[in-house]
Amino acid sequence: MVDVHSFVLAGFVSQATFAMTLALLAWSDRRTRGTRWLAAACLLQLVASAAHVILPADRGISESAGSCGLVLVFFLVYMGMRWFVIRRRVASQLGPLAVSLSMLLILVLGSVHPGAALIAARLISVVVLGFTVAMLLRPKVRALRAPARGLAAMLMVLMSVFLLRVAVSLQPSNQRNAGVETLGHHATMVCVTLLGFSFVGMFVAEAKRRLHEETRLDSLTGLRNRRAFEEIAQQEILLAGREGSPLTLLMMDLDFFKKLNDTWGHALGDRALRAFGGVLLTATGSGDAVARLGGEEFAMLLPGRSARSALGVAERLRATVEGLRLSEGDELVRFTVSIGISSMRPGETSIDAMFRRADQALYQAKRDGRNRVTLAEAISGPAPARVVPELQPVVVASGSGTATAAWQELAG
Repeated sequence: MVDVHSFVLAGFVSQATFAMTLALLAWSDRRTRGTRWLAAACLLQLVASAAHVILPADRGISESAGSCGLVLVFFLVYMGMRWFVIRRRVASQLGPLAVSLSMLLILVLGSVHPGAALIAARLISVVVLGFTVAMLLRPKVRALRAPARGLAAMLMVLMSVFLLRVAVSLQPSNQRNAGVETLGHHATMVCVTLLGFSFVGMFVAEAKRRLHEETRLDSLTGLRNRRAFEEIAQQEILLAGREGSPLTLLMMDLDFFKKLNDTWGHALGDRALRAFGGVLLTATGSGDAVARLGGEEFAMLLPGRSARSALGVAERLRATVEGLRLSEGDELVRFTVSIGISSMRPGETSIDAMFRRADQALYQAKRDGRNRVTLAEAISGPAPARVVPELQPVVVASGSGTATAAWQELAG
């Protein structure tokens, strides 16, 4: 037979272990804000358990305070899980207000009828856990679906245990089954311990997801890298083939980027890349994909758009970049972009052919003078005669005595 005191001690040690573990994780990784809420919940539960054993007080006061702590613990769990699965701040103060009123109700019931505070706290906790379960069953982050659903199942078990203990508490004292009460208490401790495992599991799943995302992002611009873009592009071309919808690819290259680096330094070149990445992000919709393929080369995938429709997007991008100015000392530096466009053709199941055509269109745009947009389908036709010469900055004196940048076109 298991010694009750040993069981309680093991439960207390497990609570302390998970509380310290989550506190250390929250302190070491400030980006995962949900862990802070979960660490606070575990620490509060640990303090409540220690206070119940070390500081025995008036039964009514102790029970009311412990009941309020129980509700607050599960509200902290709700807030932590909300960060993991929704990633959005609470827009309304209705939830905190409801919890505050619930704790006030518990204190009033505890002063009127002994035992009523704990029953009310367990029922309120079941309601809070119900909202948490409903949230966990529809997470916004795909990588967290499995651990979120596992945690939801664990919370539903805990809800069942609480309801069982409420049913036992509502029975007359002379009809209560001591064995069932003990079983309910032990089941609660086991569930709390398993919840600690689940909280750590959520942190690990989030860390793995973030690491996976970081390996798919370009560190300079924050856009996807080539590997991630090619994976998305391959998925999109298969989807477009099944649905018969258009799919268009834009290949983009900053003009004279090497000369930009050689003239003004790599720091300004990096600023130009980041600025262009920001322009691309503002031009994309929710279903579009944009990436830095390497160096000064970028790509954008536009599902549901034909080449002619994408031409307007590309022209707006080109004009926006042409109007950008980067300050470097007393000079204003500008740069331009060339864009090649290609669309998926019937029967294509790989993105490789689209890449080749868009790349050919891009180099045709550069041969035709840069700072222009070229359709792959129009390469065989007559090329526009307009040639945009390379632009150079010239410092001139202004009326106020300060230097400003003017631009002079130098014919090749």
